[in-house]
Amino acid sequence: MTQMISETKLREWMEKLGPRLITLSAGICRDRHQAEEIVQEAFVKLWNKPPDAGEIAYTSWLRRVVTNSSINALQRTRRPKPLPEFSDDPGLRSGEQPHDECDSRESLERVSAAMDRLDAPKRTILLLRAYEQLSYEEIATHLGVPLGTVMSRLNRARAALMEEMKRDVKRTEDETTVFPFRKYKPA
Repeated sequence: MTQMISETKLREWMEKLGPRLITLSAGICRDRHQAEEIVQEAFVKLWNKPPDAGEIAYTSWLRRVVTNSSINALQRTRRPKPLPEFSDDPGLRSGEQPHDECDSRESLERVSAAMDRLDAPKRTILLLRAYEQLSYEEIATHLGVPLGTVMSRLNRARAALMEEMKRDVKRTEDETTVFPFRKYKPA
């Protein structure tokens, strides 16, 4: 029978994995408050009944619980909400010039908006690959699907993201930036 872990150990795991799990959950369910609750529930589950494999499995077990709970929460609400602001992430800050930062922020906003328009499974697999930096094999294990399925889902998700990004570019190009003088008659 599995034993409960100590409060000290739990606190260590919360400090180590909590922020990343919250970001993962918020990226899936698009609600930071709900993501915090989901991660808290996952840690309660870990505390009450940790995986039989021991500490070596905590990271992947927690990631799976948070991913599944986030998808379930999203399916329950079915109301799209904006993605969390990733530009506040210290990992994204660098020594770039202000205009570079502005371009980066615009690019992040475009990607976030495009990601927001994707369905949950596509957004989830992209987040697992790009943000969590999981290998194809790890994603396959995490989602419980064959490796070929992961590859095809990632391919479709990337293609869908590119289509959404192209739609943004097309909308921008379609917007008139020059005043149509010929349209008006002289006074």
